Amino acid sequence: MPARKAPDLMYAENRFCAGCGHGIFDRILGEVLTEMGIVQDTIICSDIGCNHQFQFCMRVDAIVPPHGKMGAALTAQKHVRPDKYALTICGDGGAYAIGLGETMAAATRNENVTFFVMNNTVYGMTGGQLAPTTMMGQKTASSKAGRTYEEYGENFDVFKVMQGLDIAYLARTSVTNPGNIAKTKKFVRKALEKQRDGKGFSLVEVLVPCPTNWGMTPVKSMEYIDQVVSTQYQLGELIDK
Repeated sequence: MPARKAPDLMYAENRFCAGCGHGIFDRILGEVLTEMGIVQDTIICSDIGCNHQFQFCMRVDAIVPPHGKMGAALTAQKHVRPDKYALTICGDGGAYAIGLGETMAAATRNENVTFFVMNNTVYGMTGGQLAPTTMMGQKTASSKAGRTYEEYGENFDVFKVMQGLDIAYLARTSVTNPGNIAKTKKFVRKALEKQRDGKGFSLVEVLVPCPTNWGMTPVKSMEYIDQVVSTQYQLGELIDK
């Protein structure tokens, strides 16, 4: 069976590390934007981080706010241009650490914007340090003995934090196999359809591998998500209005 051709907006090879899940997600998003016919009506808010690399392989309009300020930037963007799709591809650090205030503010106001958050449980771009989503006991470049509650506090789970909010859509998925990739594509499309229909805030968290900072092969990193990460972070649709 021949490989399916990449959509036209994907104009170059991605620049991610070998085995990184960000490139898989970018391809998924590119396919959805193309199939929905909204490439020309989309403006992606690009956070600083590994995810920022989409701009070098995807032909789509983008703005780059200060790190972590996607919630504020998307809100302004959508209010100024309500005719455009306002979405971000961001990391768990940008969305849940430096940007948590802006993310939660946009969610509590139920702004009609869309967050796609890549969760690889570490700060990937800066060397694999402890992140909000680093799991209990997980070792990182800055938590050599593993995350403990006493030293670092509890890990951040967006399902627990946003489950009671009046928002349009909240889901979590992964890219570890063809079935999960198909499900991720379904969730991405649904989140954008919520914005199209004026339903309000949507967030899809995607569990992605970071072989470089996890010290694993690409294959082992996918197995790690299925066997460990996804047991800590529930997959599925939590809010769907």
